[in-house]
Amino acid sequence: MTKLMGYLFLLLGIALLVVGLNQLGVYVKSPDQFPIYRMLVSLPEADRTISLQQGAMVLPVGFFKISGMLSIILTGFLFISVIKLLITTGLGMIKADTRDLARQLISEIRKLEHKDIGG
Repeated sequence: MTKLMGYLFLLLGIALLVVGLNQLGVYVKSPDQFPIYRMLVSLPEADRTISLQQGAMVLPVGFFKISGMLSIILTGFLFISVIKLLITTGLGMIKADTRDLARQLISEIRKLEHKDIGG
């Protein structure tokens, strides 16, 4: 049962990796589809205006485009960490328990030795 869950986690991680890379490519090609980017770029001039001692200054849209692209990259890193967690958990559940394997091997060797001695 543990190995089955391991395979499921592994398959889920690989599927999310494929879907995530595809979606990341879509967002990089046309970042207007990413909601945070769209909200940052479409801020009205009143929201982009900051008050300084010399007067008011309107921040350029390019500043918010960079912030939006950084949010896409940050989301990608968060997504990759979830994928890494799924894959490592899956592989950890799949791998054989070497201690159990060693115990079984030792018990088999002892059985064979007893047969040879008594036989």
